[in-house]
Amino acid sequence: MTRMCFARFTLSLAAAFGVASVTDALAQAWVPAPGEGTVGVAFQTMNVKHHLASTTRIDAGQIDTNVLLTDVSYGLTKRIAVDLALPFVSSRYTGNRPHPGTNVDDGNYRSTFTDFRFSMRYNLTRDGAVITPYVGTIMPSHDYAFYGHAANGQQLRELQFGVYAAKLFDRSVPGLFASGRYSFGFVEKVLDISHNRSSADLEIGYFFTPAFRAFAMANGQYSHGGIEFPAAGLSALPSVQRPVHDVIQLVHALDLGAGAAYSMSESFDVFGSFARLVAGRNGHALNRSITVGATWSFARKSNATDRITASAPGSVTAAYKQAQDHRESSAGTRQRRSLVRCICQKS
Repeated sequence: MTRMCFARFTLSLAAAFGVASVTDALAQAWVPAPGEGTVGVAFQTMNVKHHLASTTRIDAGQIDTNVLLTDVSYGLTKRIAVDLALPFVSSRYTGNRPHPGTNVDDGNYRSTFTDFRFSMRYNLTRDGAVITPYVGTIMPSHDYAFYGHAANGQQLRELQFGVYAAKLFDRSVPGLFASGRYSFGFVEKVLDISHNRSSADLEIGYFFTPAFRAFAMANGQYSHGGIEFPAAGLSALPSVQRPVHDVIQLVHALDLGAGAAYSMSESFDVFGSFARLVAGRNGHALNRSITVGATWSFARKSNATDRITASAPGSVTAAYKQAQDHRESSAGTRQRRSLVRCICQKS
């Protein structure tokens, strides 16, 4: 499939999904209300000290990567939401084994925007477990370098199908929540080598107060195809595979971590997390990943006006809205609104 055909196919599929039903954050099982949305900004710093040749760790120098992620989610209806994200990535390699034939491994930071990420979510159930399937695409924003230790990305197109599932245990264990995601990605072939992938995430957390929660998380990837990276290094690969070895590798990875989030107000959260690789095959062994960020909610002006008008004293509508506002100020609702905004793991 050519790149142009792939782009048309993914965009057409996303549009068809939207007509029939009329985006990486685990709380995305919850969707924003119609006309409401969230904006998130996350900064992530990562360090790699070892490369993996199959499961053998090799000291081939260090990679430091900083990511600034801007993410926007918007509720189209009470069940459908769309998401758009674009990361800005800055990477540097330090070591004595740079990739031959590229200048990105010279010890300096290389910075660029990488891949647009678009997804559409459809909330199936809200009572009990929240189930939300989605379809998403990853599309390079431009022609950037993908060969080298310090390459900012893989410059590959991908079509994803997946499902989010989450539950807030506000009756059995108030404050406890769990959420997860599974996706299958159809990744653009390189050298006619298929290397599709499955991704899965799990987050379990607890609201110690309606505003503060802590969570443990696990993120995994399983490649369906690709090549093993030889312990002897690039020279052991066929010459045609060397410039693209990073993007066609068979990569399995499991990261574990923990974090916390705090709601500064009804519409503004801050969060932070830490993660590292605990098991992997090929690729880079993540030594540490530290993420900090903030999210805030917004609503259409008409929505805000409706709330103000409905609060006029003496009206039946005002009494109804006061009761509704009381319900919305409950701990469970505040927790859900915070989880709607969460992008804790999207970087």
